Amino acid sequence: MLLTLFTLFIAAIPVVVIAQQPADSSNKIKQRAAADTLLFSRTDSMRQVTVTASRNMLQVENGRITMNVANSTLAAGSSVFDLLKKMPGIGIGQDDNISLRGTEGVNVLIDGKMNYLSGKQLADLLKGLSSDNVAKIELVTTPAAEFDAAGNAGFINIVTRRRTIRGYGIDLRSTVTRGSTWMFNENIGASINTGKLSLYGSFDYNMPNRKVKSTSGNTVQEHDTTYRLERINTSNYHIKFYTWRLGGEWRIHDRHQLSAHYHGYFDDFTAPKEAVVNRYAGGHQLHSAVTTFNNIIEPYHYDAGNLAWLWQIDTAGKKLTTETHYISYRNLSDALMTSITTEGSTGDVTAENALRSHQPGYITIRSAKSDLEWPYKNIMWKAGLKYAYISNDNNYRFDSLIGNVYREAASMSNHFLYHERISAAYVSASRKFKRTSLLAGLRIEHTDAKGYTVRDGFTNRWTYTSFFPSLSIDHAMNRSKFNISISRRINRPTYADLNPVRWYTDQYFYYSGNPALVPEMAWLFSTAFTFHHKYILTATWGIRENYMTKKLTIDAAANAVKSQTANFSSMQRFDVLLSAPFSAGPWSMQLSAGVNHSRYPIPQTGNDVIASRWAANAQVQQQLKLPGGFRFELASFVYSRELWGVYLKDELFFMDAGMRKSFLKENLVLQFTFMDLLRTYRLRGASLSNTANYWYNDRPEAHRISLSVRYHIGGRLLPKKASSIEEQERL
Repeated sequence: MLLTLFTLFIAAIPVVVIAQQPADSSNKIKQRAAADTLLFSRTDSMRQVTVTASRNMLQVENGRITMNVANSTLAAGSSVFDLLKKMPGIGIGQDDNISLRGTEGVNVLIDGKMNYLSGKQLADLLKGLSSDNVAKIELVTTPAAEFDAAGNAGFINIVTRRRTIRGYGIDLRSTVTRGSTWMFNENIGASINTGKLSLYGSFDYNMPNRKVKSTSGNTVQEHDTTYRLERINTSNYHIKFYTWRLGGEWRIHDRHQLSAHYHGYFDDFTAPKEAVVNRYAGGHQLHSAVTTFNNIIEPYHYDAGNLAWLWQIDTAGKKLTTETHYISYRNLSDALMTSITTEGSTGDVTAENALRSHQPGYITIRSAKSDLEWPYKNIMWKAGLKYAYISNDNNYRFDSLIGNVYREAASMSNHFLYHERISAAYVSASRKFKRTSLLAGLRIEHTDAKGYTVRDGFTNRWTYTSFFPSLSIDHAMNRSKFNISISRRINRPTYADLNPVRWYTDQYFYYSGNPALVPEMAWLFSTAFTFHHKYILTATWGIRENYMTKKLTIDAAANAVKSQTANFSSMQRFDVLLSAPFSAGPWSMQLSAGVNHSRYPIPQTGNDVIASRWAANAQVQQQLKLPGGFRFELASFVYSRELWGVYLKDELFFMDAGMRKSFLKENLVLQFTFMDLLRTYRLRGASLSNTANYWYNDRPEAHRISLSVRYHIGGRLLPKKASSIEEQERL
């Protein structure tokens, strides 16, 4: 709050300062503002020469789609998780699972470094990261051999803002957001770069509180009677994220560099939930109602550190990089769910139940890798080794209230242990022939994994060795470029999906892990055509075996819907995306439109049926330069009905708007954002499987107003050598 008041106070100063500037200075400001378009610009000074490079909001190169968001007004006041909802090809499910081109279990990298989290743990991590710190997001559809083979739709790389010029810098940012409650996001970041030594650090306090209202329903069978259930859920998420990042790079010698980075966060998370389930027996006659109160307390702790050593072997480009990573994730979850059943006609209480749970989860990841780059006779050779060890320990217990005493529910309690070892090696070669570039690689990974539930003695063991080839060809023409890529990938089950613990919404619906899951294998094919350096057409095709997605069944013991990830036999997905920028004077627009087709089997009580459907989507982002140096942005998103596992998702449409103004030579930036402008953001769908005829209609809290103030302290001092321009593009 102090930082909020401080930055809001400073925001009033530039108005007076600008008004007192000479007329020629004011004209320069206006001229510079008039030149601003949707093509984001970056200016770097080299001695006394200034080079300005323009970047489209969307770029494609070597099977990589890059969305530049560094200067987007619409990024203010939201989390990285919110930002991903607006990316082409990315979808968010009912339970916050992220999918890329219809495939869940997406790998997300931060600054090129794997975080190894997935599912709910990944969603929580991304909700704690402010999108104001993001420079760009890369969607890598067919990764090269040096990347992990995991991720059957490719992976997402989130590139954060970093200073690469010499000198010091301090950035203060404060954001206030109004939704159902007031939310604050305070951030301070500092960096210093002397050439030999570079240090940075940041601290972020974020309150991404939200309220989700939803309705859903299904039918159940009890004592030869079919009951129709209709539920109304209200979830209030009270969250306080504390995120800190520290790091440094030390150039020990002209050819040796040592670096260390640390990223940690603590999440103070509580989620009181209320659900009312009305039970109808035939027609619209209310038989009974069950009111459930579920109070969840889940503090999260995340610590990730890595050490890296870079050896520039010679000036010809030979180099060796060695990295070690350690990640610790702790989820200390406690919940108390109470249910009261009332008779339909009289409202008399007929039953009361209580279920208490304690679910501490510990995930530890250790990894080390080395990468060698060796140019030889116009060929860039790369080779590397990697080893990773992952452990997951979740000793969970459920207690039922019986006779005013909590007694252990033995059938629901267990101790899940999981260990995974992955050894990998790769080699790749790239060469350029005039206008054609070729990149070919082969990766081999050996996996030894074991999941074990202690009480029932169930063990799932995988031991296998797989080869993952990749090939990418780029050909440049006069003002166009063509790319074709192919790679083999693997999607291993997430730790949360393997863990058989239960997460209750109410007593008639819960999520559960599936320790019997096996990995999903895939071939990915991708093509991209860029013409006139700005119009982009991409097409991808994926063939997946042992396809993993959500499956719904009825738990006969609890008479509840059980949602868990399961293996399906196969899946095919085809995507086409067109991106085109347009501009006219002060107005500019970026259009992204795509179609996709999915085909896979849906489980039924009898024989499985094949689900097959075309879907379409479009995103339109517009910018308008207004007088006085203001920039207005408006973004529209529309999605047609689409297959999502066992669900058919309904169409979706929403709009965001924002205004941006900079002062004091862009050291002070004010941004105003209005998210879900028309209150149309809804997540609706229905199961296509008759194993559980479940439907849902969720209304997440997306309608928000945010004001963000960012202030930079520190001069633009002596810049690095000119080669830093290319390095910045590769960050």
